[in-house]
Amino acid sequence: MVSSANREAVRQLHDPDESGRLRRDPLFELLDEQVEWQALGPVDLFPWAGTHRGLDGVRRWFDLLNAAMDYERFELLELYADDETVVEVIAAAGKARTTGAPFASEVVRVWTFHDGKAIRVRSYYDTHGYAAALLGA
Repeated sequence: MVSSANREAVRQLHDPDESGRLRRDPLFELLDEQVEWQALGPVDLFPWAGTHRGLDGVRRWFDLLNAAMDYERFELLELYADDETVVEVIAAAGKARTTGAPFASEVVRVWTFHDGKAIRVRSYYDTHGYAAALLGA
């Protein structure tokens, strides 16, 4: 069944390497070349927010997010799959790089697959928690 293969592929993204870090290579192997990666939030506050298209767009999204936020936790909590959709719930926590203020949020990602490749990934998270950390509130 397609959904079980997609579900397992997303689950494996959370398997750390020998040093305990998440690997990017399996993620990019899972994405369609024309993928739409969407992140919730106002672009004027969250530089990584908006729709990022293609593999280069996803790389830019990672760079923008990692320049702003230092993740100390990114743990898969729940995973659901139905046909060509996978939903993951993640516990995320860390600090804003500019202020050092902490944040914690559950992140929900909705993956849409076609022929075994993710064509759209939508991320939803606690924008208030991220904003408070970025503003040092």
